[in-house]
Amino acid sequence: MHPDVKKQGRFLSIARKYYNGKKKIFPTCSVSNLIPIRVSGLRQKALMLVMLLSTSVLTGQAQQQPIAHQGILDLRSIHFSQQNIDLRGQWKWYWNQLRFPNEPEAPFEYVTFPQLWTSSTWHKAALANQGFATYGLTVLLPPRSDSLMLEVPDQYTSYRLFVNGRRVAQDGSPASTKAATIPYWSTQLIRLPALSDTLQLLLQIANFQHAKGGSAKAIRVGEAKRLEAERATDGALNLFLTGCLVMTGLFFLGLFGFSRTDWPMFYFGLFSLIYSYRIVGTDQYVLHTLLPYLPWGLTIRLEYGSLYLAVAVFVLYTQSLYPKDTHPLITRAMSWVCFAFSVTVLVLPPMLFTWLMEPFLGLMIAYIGYALYVYWIAARRHRPGARYALMSTGLLLIVFGLILSQYFGLSTPIKISLFFGYLSFFFLQSLVLLFRFDLALTQARLTEKQFLANMSHEIRTPLNAILGFSDLLHTTALTQEQQEFVSYIGTAGKNLLTIVNDILDIAKIESGMFTLEIIPFSLPSLVDSIRTMLHTAASDKKLSLTVAVDPGIPPILLGDPTRLTQILLNLMSNAIKFTQQGGVQVRIEKSQQTLTTVRVRFIIQDTGIGMSADELPYIFERFRQANDSTTRQYGGTGLGLSIVRSLTKLQGGWVKVNSTLGKGSCFTLEIPYKFAPDSASLSASNPSLTWGATGHSLNILVVEDNLMNQRLALGVLARLGHTAQLAENGQQAIDRLGETTFDLILMDIQMPIMDGYMATRQIRTVLGSQTPIIAMTAHALASEREQCLQAGMNDFLPKPFQSADLQQLLRKYVPFSASEAPSLDSSSASESQLSIDLLLDVTGGDKEFALEMVDLFLTQTPVQIEQIRQAIAAHDPLTISRVIHTQKAAISLFGLSEESRQIQALESQLAADTSLPDIVPLLERYLRAIEAALPAIRQLSSTLMNS
Repeated sequence: MHPDVKKQGRFLSIARKYYNGKKKIFPTCSVSNLIPIRVSGLRQKALMLVMLLSTSVLTGQAQQQPIAHQGILDLRSIHFSQQNIDLRGQWKWYWNQLRFPNEPEAPFEYVTFPQLWTSSTWHKAALANQGFATYGLTVLLPPRSDSLMLEVPDQYTSYRLFVNGRRVAQDGSPASTKAATIPYWSTQLIRLPALSDTLQLLLQIANFQHAKGGSAKAIRVGEAKRLEAERATDGALNLFLTGCLVMTGLFFLGLFGFSRTDWPMFYFGLFSLIYSYRIVGTDQYVLHTLLPYLPWGLTIRLEYGSLYLAVAVFVLYTQSLYPKDTHPLITRAMSWVCFAFSVTVLVLPPMLFTWLMEPFLGLMIAYIGYALYVYWIAARRHRPGARYALMSTGLLLIVFGLILSQYFGLSTPIKISLFFGYLSFFFLQSLVLLFRFDLALTQARLTEKQFLANMSHEIRTPLNAILGFSDLLHTTALTQEQQEFVSYIGTAGKNLLTIVNDILDIAKIESGMFTLEIIPFSLPSLVDSIRTMLHTAASDKKLSLTVAVDPGIPPILLGDPTRLTQILLNLMSNAIKFTQQGGVQVRIEKSQQTLTTVRVRFIIQDTGIGMSADELPYIFERFRQANDSTTRQYGGTGLGLSIVRSLTKLQGGWVKVNSTLGKGSCFTLEIPYKFAPDSASLSASNPSLTWGATGHSLNILVVEDNLMNQRLALGVLARLGHTAQLAENGQQAIDRLGETTFDLILMDIQMPIMDGYMATRQIRTVLGSQTPIIAMTAHALASEREQCLQAGMNDFLPKPFQSADLQQLLRKYVPFSASEAPSLDSSSASESQLSIDLLLDVTGGDKEFALEMVDLFLTQTPVQIEQIRQAIAAHDPLTISRVIHTQKAAISLFGLSEESRQIQALESQLAADTSLPDIVPLLERYLRAIEAALPAIRQLSSTLMNS
């Protein structure tokens, strides 16, 4: 037989058994009606599970229950090992009588039990809710070996139970007068006589204090082990849920206490604490069992008051959670109504304030429905956490529906269903608040980011002037004392700049916007540059500084040389700073190598002051140094090592430290790198940059609103041999460009009237100008560079800038002026050393063939440039890679070394699958350089033809 058929038969059998016990619930139902079609195994299981659970939640019973008739309940055919029995049906009833065992029989009637007195009659006359009465029932039991128990719930409002003439249970003290009656509520388990096959039950009930009188819950009889286990389970669930609510309330109240601004947290914490009493102080009254001496007058006020206050606080919680989605009049009216009901609990006797419960229940259900509507509106408007609030309130509505059905005697829900309903409600509401907390944290981070951006601008702007003017001052005629003062100013300014950069690096790393470059670099050259940079500092302290690089490491790697420089410079300068005698040794070794990657290990060891073992676990934490005296004696902010660890982890590496106090420290880090393709052809050298004219006078537009920065930029450009004009805002820059042609634009970002972004967009779109634009701003966050490039700028120069950085950018974007063509003489060539000497060597001195090659290059190159631009627009990196590779050999024939290096860098980034938007700025620079070289190559061709 097919497995699905077997499963279907098994489920049909379960359905038949279940249906046979539920004929009164589904009187017209049959198994064929329950499962009219054959469905798949998984759907069939889901269908049966929903049917079984829904029916169980409504009734709380698994089989049909026997009913007492005329004061006798026959249970002789019942197997108590399989089910518990409610003692329902017709009981003997003696109104206004408190009968005791062995008293002579008196007039009685039969009444349905359990049932409130206001729903009963005595001699066909309606009854009030105050009075006293006695109930009698004879129960016939089957022969058994296991002992049985009675579960006696609370009655309105006191009772006394006799079994076979012996008093076995009592809540309070029932009496015939109000003064003598003592009310109390609890649930009790009573063990029955082991050998008796007949039970004579006599139940006295009296009520003079509550709006309801009589009985609303049935007494149950069942196997002792089963009832004890159920009672223990229910009690444990109630205590566990109460503990969860108390801890939830204290947690959110504690969070609110730190800020005192997020009122939803306060209201939800208060709601959880108030409602926790409802779990242990109602239904089974677990708290009354634990503390049996609590007076009923106190517990009834806590029971009712906790409900009124909980609903009032939940109203305020919903209003504060989604104020734009709630109607203030509705929430204000409902909260005041709840508080008014709470006041009645304090000032009115129980007989009166308990009478108000049923009207309040109607209001409560109405408000929960309104809250469900509010959360639905909030979810449609995409409020934070509104979906969870909607689900949780839907669950709460179901839970309260089950509780009310039990309150009015309509059904007995399974305790576990209420437990999970409550637990799910509070869990989902907690998620709502966590969403709000996360949103507030995100907004705080954005505010912090904006603050850092503004702070960097405000600090870097005057710092730019300090460093720039001190640099300019160095070039003037100064006395020796003045030179020292200027040197001190420059040193202090650079130290301040280091601190600002460290703080901003931390902000970038925390915001997740710190990006790494993947470009080719020479590891030996990089390390040698750092050694040269720190050599003077080590020599001044008479320390040795040695660097050893493993020759087995590939000379050219793919990675971020800037971040590696930052890491090594930090560790090596720290080693020098904390070493008084001896020296610093740097070893760079190959740890592991695969076909495409190599892990490089850097070891920086010194003979300095060292650190104790207690200080090592905290050395990489921010703002932490070995001890307080370290900062006073050696300076520093304590951010450097934290940045080192973060940068190392970002590159997929690790860092650790070993140190002995008084003997020195050893920092070890390891970073993986990829091999650079054609790495042997990559030149690691950079052209030296010096003060003075570059041989090409440029006309530059400086767009800057700060007076000191204006003077500084004009002074630096003048010393570099360039002319400059000034615009104080973006609008003036556009006006200037309409009158004059410039070779390059230095553009500030934050300016009045029109900022740098808007000005750049108008230059590119309205004026249609492709003049190189260099952003010049004190902002230094990770997103700033991307925003500048998106606006149409070509590059980014952060303030405060060094003159060498500005000179390098000028050479990169304007290698020579349009009016100045290079000659055949290599001594007068541009940085790329434009020449056809190599072409003549290749052609064996054949000028005719060389001219043919030049004409072919001049014909093909514009077409190839257009192909590259089209490939950029089409996001086609394969075409870009193919075209620039074909240009590689021809470019080198004309001595265009800078353009050859750009091709090498482009090929490396394309091979590393770098995203096209990140490569576009380098591509544009390459294309502009080639386009600028074409007129000079034509002139070379004409010169060769006439020679």
